[in-house]
Amino acid sequence: MASEPLAPAGETHRRRAISMLLAAVWPAIFAMMVGTAADAEDDYVACLIDPAAKIMKSQVVKDPAAALEKAARICKPPPQVT
Repeated sequence: MASEPLAPAGETHRRRAISMLLAAVWPAIFAMMVGTAADAEDDYVACLIDPAAKIMKSQVVKDPAAALEKAARICKPPPQVT
């Protein structure tokens, strides 16, 4: 009498395929999360640049630091930016 395998052959291939799929999906999910955070930071920096430039144009004595501080009060930073 031959012994029977514990799991059918198709089950082993299915588990291996699922494991490979998960191994491929996790880096993609991580990359999307990092990309989303980077997009929020990019949007914040873009928001700072335009108001700061307008503020500097109106200054008699150009002060980039003061213009940036005023622009930072206008733009709301994303949660991860401190």
